[in-house]
Amino acid sequence: MRHLRTIKTLNRNKSHRRALLMNLANSLFNHESIKTTSMKAMVLRGVAERLITLAKRKDAHAMRLAFGFLRDKEIVKKLFSDIGDRYAAVNGGYTRVLKIGNRKGDNAPMAIIELTQKKEKKES
Repeated sequence: MRHLRTIKTLNRNKSHRRALLMNLANSLFNHESIKTTSMKAMVLRGVAERLITLAKRKDAHAMRLAFGFLRDKEIVKKLFSDIGDRYAAVNGGYTRVLKIGNRKGDNAPMAIIELTQKKEKKES
């Protein structure tokens, strides 16, 4: 039975929603912090957490699954080599969503989604 198995459609069909989440996840892993609407950020949080959990496994199958969703070799490499190592000792809670008010043009609620552990900068 499919009781309580609804998803947030974001007013898009399945292929458009998947492409949107793929692009948002690529931007999040590339920049480590992005600004978007709060509903997109809430949906992206689940996708990003699942991909980081895959990156912690560090096996070929997990890498293929991540590439199947992200479709960008450089982002997958960064996810598995850098981001996966950062969260090796953490069980969940890899992202945070900060609500920042409404957008000026259409009054849409906006949010910043970011990774909780920032990359440490090397001092020179």
